Amino acid sequence: MKRITLAEPFIKVKETSKIIKKALNSNFPNEGEQTKQFERKICNLLKVKYAITTTSGTAAIFLALKANGIRYGDEVIIPNITFPATANAVVMTGAKPVLVDINPKNLLIDEKALIKKINKKTKFVIPVHVSGRGNNIENIIKICRKKSIKVIEDAAEAFGSKYGKKSLGTFGISGCFSFAPNKIITTGQGGAVITDNKKIYLELLRLKDQGRLRIAGEKTENFKSKGYNFKFTNLQSSLGISQLNNIKWRIKKLKNIHQFYLKNIDQNSEFRIIDFDFDKGELPLWTDVYCEKRDKLFNFLKIRNIICRYYWEPINNLPPYKASFNKLLNSKKIYKKMMWLPSSLHMNIKQQQKVCKLINIFLKKTK
Repeated sequence: MKRITLAEPFIKVKETSKIIKKALNSNFPNEGEQTKQFERKICNLLKVKYAITTTSGTAAIFLALKANGIRYGDEVIIPNITFPATANAVVMTGAKPVLVDINPKNLLIDEKALIKKINKKTKFVIPVHVSGRGNNIENIIKICRKKSIKVIEDAAEAFGSKYGKKSLGTFGISGCFSFAPNKIITTGQGGAVITDNKKIYLELLRLKDQGRLRIAGEKTENFKSKGYNFKFTNLQSSLGISQLNNIKWRIKKLKNIHQFYLKNIDQNSEFRIIDFDFDKGELPLWTDVYCEKRDKLFNFLKIRNIICRYYWEPINNLPPYKASFNKLLNSKKIYKKMMWLPSSLHMNIKQQQKVCKLINIFLKKTK
């Protein structure tokens, strides 16, 4: 049987080729009109004023921190279970990532643990919307507002996901997305920062373009400060535009995949699916499961050509950030029992039925 994978890009080649052809015919493959169009489409979808494309989700977090005034030695609280990019982006600014434990029920920042971690050096909190969840974001905003701490959302896995009437990524001062190949839309590599703050928007534009401030009508280039090169390209934007054109289908497909798993897999005390709040608008990028015998299930599926993915190692367990599990016990208890099930936009019903059937067989055998 065809290999069933965690996630893979869904690209309509003919439609995409037409859009890319316009960029090629203009002889302007670098950042230009298609990129502006892509950014406008992001703004319209997420209902924000400004969107700035970047070379990656990591670059998006880095730029958001810099544009919001982070300084060397500042402390930034991040969850201990996240992709290393969250921590790496903080380190790139010269600031210090401070790890906080997660809530095992929803895999998001534990709010009580967060309150205990905040001190005078804490300048930012970066909540990570794991797999598209963000049901504690309002509480985190309230906690941080009382302490005058800025919130930058790592919404790399939450493009199109909501909580209530607002899109995840729009609650904090800035929100950051990734368009890597395993996301709901991909531009190969790439990311974006969104904000409603014009001052931050202008700062982001300057920082991503070598410190240059482009002034309409002026022929001379104005390099106002130090900066970086995180510019996007029209070729990438064309790829993104083609996928935004069917974003509603993509959202519906991902919801259907998760709901099919919920309906057709027998959960018990040793196996459970981490659910989403569909009523509030959360969108599952992937389906995450807790399994007491995770490694055995993973291999059981793998030899049958079904490829899942282990959860990230806790940040404090990685060599660059090695630290004690003291006050991070939830992370320690849960990470070796978590994995993602195949949630590809290419999945069909027969493939999902196969995954569910095999998991149910495994659970009965190991009961």
